[in-house]
Amino acid sequence: MTMETMMGLPTASVGRVYEGKQKEAIDAACDPDRRVVATTGEAGTGKTEIIKEVERKLRQAGYLVAASAPTGKAAKRIRESTGLPAVTNHRLLGYGQPIEVEETDAKTGDKKLVKISTGPTFDRRKPLPYDFILCDEYTMVNREIHSNLIAALKPGARIRMFGDLNQLKPIETDKELSKLPSAFETAITKFGGITLDQNYRQLSGSGIIENAHRILLGRTPNKSPDFDITYTDDPILKLLPYIEAQKAEGVDYSTLDHQIITCMNKSWIGTKKLNLTLQTLWWDKHAPHMVLPRHKWEGDDASIRVQIGSKVVYTANTYDLGNEQSVFNGEVGLVVNIDDYEGSVDIDFGDRVVTIPPLLIVVKDNGDVMEQDPRKNIDLAGVLTTHKMQGSEVQNVIYILNKSTIYGQSRRNFYTAVTRARNKCTVVTDQHSMKKSTTWAG
Repeated sequence: MTMETMMGLPTASVGRVYEGKQKEAIDAACDPDRRVVATTGEAGTGKTEIIKEVERKLRQAGYLVAASAPTGKAAKRIRESTGLPAVTNHRLLGYGQPIEVEETDAKTGDKKLVKISTGPTFDRRKPLPYDFILCDEYTMVNREIHSNLIAALKPGARIRMFGDLNQLKPIETDKELSKLPSAFETAITKFGGITLDQNYRQLSGSGIIENAHRILLGRTPNKSPDFDITYTDDPILKLLPYIEAQKAEGVDYSTLDHQIITCMNKSWIGTKKLNLTLQTLWWDKHAPHMVLPRHKWEGDDASIRVQIGSKVVYTANTYDLGNEQSVFNGEVGLVVNIDDYEGSVDIDFGDRVVTIPPLLIVVKDNGDVMEQDPRKNIDLAGVLTTHKMQGSEVQNVIYILNKSTIYGQSRRNFYTAVTRARNKCTVVTDQHSMKKSTTWAG
């Protein structure tokens, strides 16, 4: 008798036969006797496909399953790749923004959707209603959110973690925690994680995946049709004409489909200065614009301008902007409207348009009232850090390095950056930075 038969699970996948570690990962994730299962694998080893298959089997067996990810972009990618209604971990746990859960009426037995308001709502005293939680990009999950997810599991519930240990570690609020193994690493060690060892995209001839593997081995990547390398000590001199030439060929880096990545915010090729340089390429001097206010700690000279078409990133979690709209840290979108009278900015994040108002009134738990301007959380996104891009994918990536970013360079950063690209990755670097990015583990 197979494990699937014993568990009452479907015995055959739809149009796909799983073997080796992939089958082992699916069997383990579907085993109700295992409370925690962690699966890791390099880019191209089929983690997303496994999540889709696990959810299909569990759902058909009658289990209530939720899918989540650390960021809005990562959750959106799950929805696009698998069709699962994935949400962020914060929303799953009920932080701030109301969510709907299915409850059974004790008297009638009827199921109904109930809106649970403000949070974090779910914990040991009020656990989540799901039998299984499938959480992708667990490499990004810090210890606080990990603890909250475990605490929110109802008795008998299980959590399934999927991620790539080779990517950047999570950002911890306590710097001392950053020195310890991540929550994902700990789960793999403690519960005997499964490592996927077959790279299907590499077998299909992907230069991106082959070079990502070379980077992890400490080797310099090779040029290929989908992986280009330009060596220069003046990356801006090479970058700007390359962007213009790409636009002429239909690859526009001012859109959401393509992204320029750097490893740091500071430096002359960091996000702060390089975004202003890139904006000169895409700015329409005849179009109206708005000057966005900045946080006090950013300084008076940090103001930025946006106009319709500007590519921007939101840098905070804001759960209630009115009309049940919310926006999460790291989401990238295009400005589609500027209301000078109201002072609001409309941003199209690809799956929805969100209005960012000039004033947000927040009532704290102790009754204090705070006034905030959420427009301060809008920043330019022509170039983003690797951390901001983690958990998302685009068609084409330009990864820019220079000696000035030496302290941010590492194998983890390099690997994470290049694996954000589906179609092509272009690396603009100097020899010294290439050596550091392939030899320093980080």
